[in-house]
Amino acid sequence: MARMERDAMETVAPYAPVTYHRRVRGDLDDTLTKPYLPRALQAPDMEHPLGTPEHRHNGLSVMQQHVAFFDLDDNGIIYPYETFSGFQLLGFNLLASLILTACIHLALSYATLPGWLPSPFFPIYIHNIHKAKHGSDSKTLSSSS
Repeated sequence: MARMERDAMETVAPYAPVTYHRRVRGDLDDTLTKPYLPRALQAPDMEHPLGTPEHRHNGLSVMQQHVAFFDLDDNGIIYPYETFSGFQLLGFNLLASLILTACIHLALSYATLPGWLPSPFFPIYIHNIHKAKHGSDSKTLSSSS
């Protein structure tokens, strides 16, 4: 086998210790059908090879489903008060909820807007959340680029 072919099959990178400590499981094919195939609507794992059975995806990508937790009124738009309330529901304290809400909405709102004009309400549009990804994202939550 040529060197480049061997390198393509390596699962450990010498200068990335995490790849040694968190090795890819060798038995994925036994549980998951086509484990290498990105899923658009479900996030399967070894215990749930078809995703979470009682979860309805409503046509949203896995990344959209992830952020939809914060869409408390289920209108497809996440406003800062919803993010703050979501963090409170998760058990974050007042200060952490405020800081995280401000950081998230300042960073993501403009990128997800449907137009070019900024909004003073800093909404995050779930259907455009893929636009807020950056170059270092792993793309594990979204199959869109």
